[in-house]
Amino acid sequence: MKSKSTTLKIIVLVVLVMLTCVYLLPIYVMLTNSLKTLPEITQRTYLAFPKIPQFQNYTVALFGSPNFLIPMGKPIINSTIITVTVTLLAAFFGGLGGYYLSRSKSTFSRIIFVLVGIALYMPYQAVIIPLTTITAKSGLANSHFGLILAYLIINIPLASTLMGTFFLSVPRELEEAAQVDGASKIQIFFRIVIPISLPAYASVAILIFTQVWNEFFISLTLSTPRTQTVQVAMAMTEGSTISPYNLQMAASLLTVAVPLLFFLFLGRYFVRGILAGALKG
Repeated sequence: MKSKSTTLKIIVLVVLVMLTCVYLLPIYVMLTNSLKTLPEITQRTYLAFPKIPQFQNYTVALFGSPNFLIPMGKPIINSTIITVTVTLLAAFFGGLGGYYLSRSKSTFSRIIFVLVGIALYMPYQAVIIPLTTITAKSGLANSHFGLILAYLIINIPLASTLMGTFFLSVPRELEEAAQVDGASKIQIFFRIVIPISLPAYASVAILIFTQVWNEFFISLTLSTPRTQTVQVAMAMTEGSTISPYNLQMAASLLTVAVPLLFFLFLGRYFVRGILAGALKG
């Protein structure tokens, strides 16, 4: 039995190492090629280290050049403003909605839960025309607020469903004890439920942040050159006469760095929140 256990551990370790290498390979390729010169890129030695690291490629990727017409500095700022705002608002309102859905047993709440589930799985293509109409009639078209509103409409149902699933695992005895002490429902939610639900909020924040940051279709439809996000800008990173792959790799790495750092910052809460929401009682 001990021999079988050791063999199983070795197999699991080997599989984890292989999966880690597969996952990190694209980042490694982006990193090495972002530091190369254009002649080195044309040699197609994508896995080789650069002879002399060209750190100025990142400056060019941020601020542009004659061979790199789409600087990534402004799109990164736009995406950061939109994504952070949507993440905070969606987590807050999703928490309120999820708490209501998890505690109310009325027919109305059940209907709302079904509607939220439908909205959760509805594809972007089915709602892009209504979203465009809403942002246009609300006067928010061609602005950051228009994109924020569109992403909130899409992501609040996701946040409500995930947070509601987690709140089902929160013992109601805590809330009943607070009610006996004279606390209102608002005080119970903000002083008791939210502090013990921080892992779930972190998980929801990671999911929404990553989804909004990587979203392309809605941003392509609703954004303007002033509000262009990183995904739209990355699709347009082409030179006037050549394809500067080294600069494109630098821009790609800058684009990936923000959500990666966000995940590393909150990653330890991610699995904890997902597991806590999967267990009831």
